Amino acid sequence: MIKRIYLLTPEIVPFAESYHLASISKEIPVVFNERKFDFRLMMPKYSFISERRYILREVIRLRDMELKYQNEAVTASVKSAFIPNTKVQVYFLEHDNYYTNNVLELYEEQKDSEFGRNALRFGYFVSAAVITLNYLRWKPEVILLNDWQMSLLPLLVKSNILDNSYFDDVKILQILYSKNPLSKFLLDDYKRIGLTNIDPELIEDVDKLDCVAAAHKLSDHTLMINTTDDLLETYMADPIFKRLFEDGKSKITTYNLKNESPEEWQNFADEIIRIAEKL
Repeated sequence: MIKRIYLLTPEIVPFAESYHLASISKEIPVVFNERKFDFRLMMPKYSFISERRYILREVIRLRDMELKYQNEAVTASVKSAFIPNTKVQVYFLEHDNYYTNNVLELYEEQKDSEFGRNALRFGYFVSAAVITLNYLRWKPEVILLNDWQMSLLPLLVKSNILDNSYFDDVKILQILYSKNPLSKFLLDDYKRIGLTNIDPELIEDVDKLDCVAAAHKLSDHTLMINTTDDLLETYMADPIFKRLFEDGKSKITTYNLKNESPEEWQNFADEIIRIAEKL
């Protein structure tokens, strides 16, 4: 039975919240923690998150970790805290420049800024999230990628930019909650990260590639969460996703999240386990 799960997510209540992903990112770890899973999660440490209010603490062995990003040797540091009123620990990835957006403009692009582009911000995040596992000496069985922001991970793994030997027998489950035009990253940004082996069939408008589409091809499975609208239908209205999803129907599951009740969170966790154990 699956027991070790690693969740990468861009926001969690109450630390950062811009849409329903944040509340889901809080409640699902609580369920898995109560069920005694070895469940760990990480999010960016945005500049507006108060270290004093949430009692963020340094993790000595996760300070100044060495990694390679954009073909340069850089360092990454992680702090930790607990989701208030729970026993769920959260790792926070720090960076002085990448995570300075305010909560109302969390994913707003700044195309003229080296640090204001989502591809670079979240490419750094998923790269550091993997390096963190080495320093923790912990290997998950399944990695959950919460929405489009986390979608660069499988690209980095399959391109050998990250140590893919570490990913032997590790399954990647892409979980989608929205369709956002911001997921279309510039090809130049992919190249800056080192991702040059791009599928030409997925390129849009000459210079853009949707990271969700690229990740779907390289992930083990994609789980689509319906809250109000049919998310799969929304994606299928896009010609690239229509072709992509029709070719890979067996890799897609949809789940209707009916409400935000404790029972529904339990059901959602059951669905994640059911899919993970079949991968």
